[in-house]
Amino acid sequence: MPGDLKVPFDPREVIARVVDGSDFDEFKPLYGTSLTTGWATLHGYPIGILANAQGVLFSQESQKAAQFIQLANQRDIPLLFLHNTTGYMVGKEYEQGGIIKHGAMMINAVSNSKVPHLSVLMGASYGAGHYGMCGRAYDPRFLFAWPGAKSAVMGPQQLAGVLSIVARQSAAAKGQPYDEDADAALRAMVEQQIESESLPMFLSGRLYDDGVIDPRDTRTVLGLCLSAIHTAPYEGVRGGFGVFRM
Repeated sequence: MPGDLKVPFDPREVIARVVDGSDFDEFKPLYGTSLTTGWATLHGYPIGILANAQGVLFSQESQKAAQFIQLANQRDIPLLFLHNTTGYMVGKEYEQGGIIKHGAMMINAVSNSKVPHLSVLMGASYGAGHYGMCGRAYDPRFLFAWPGAKSAVMGPQQLAGVLSIVARQSAAAKGQPYDEDADAALRAMVEQQIESESLPMFLSGRLYDDGVIDPRDTRTVLGLCLSAIHTAPYEGVRGGFGVFRM
């Protein structure tokens, strides 16, 4: 794992160290390459894996995830989400290309899926991407964080920037001069607060996850979780996903 969360890494390196025999049958490896999906076994239990590879989720990744989640439900296979995302891509070009409806397809699939979900926050987990990757709000059976992970509704710089824009527009509407020094102080305060409140120890202390784990223990922890999950019957949803906008 790179020390800087902005630096992407290949999640296959993590998957190879977690699954049985490093054997990972990848699903659509050349399509939507910012999201790695595939099938494996973990301590003998079959599992489907979705792992962020480049941080941002685009339309192709969203559609790929939606199909993969539906397949897992057809086969009654639990899903493991490995988080390292800053969210869904934004911008005029991507919104005209359908990122909103495609992202909604992924979130629809996650929220209506009935197979057990496991989530591990490896790196960043921000915004709607946190929800799409089955964050706490979507009730995974277990959710763990690595010590270097960070999670928030928005990144510190992004939230500070939004507050600055709102304050500037408010001052302009009133015909008042804008205080740049106060703006800089506000941005610094917000960034510091969000930075500290996105750390795993802060979030775990408020029960936003089920614990901060040593990355080296990930395979063992997930194996224990799967063992607990299989003590009771479960069945994936065969329909009931609602209407997917195409």
